[in-house]
Amino acid sequence: MIKTIRRFVSFFTVLVVILGALKSVFAWLANSENDNHELFVDEEESERQF
Repeated sequence: MIKTIRRFVSFFTVLVVILGALKSVFAWLANSENDNHELFVDEEESERQF
């Protein structure tokens, strides 16, 4: 019983670490100077590029 609880807690700990890392990566991408990877581009910015 104790082993099952420990595995359950470890699974959620690993999951939280992975989600935190993904959040950090997306925050870093959002704050980077080069925004060529944005999914949604403002209309004003797209008009400036052309």
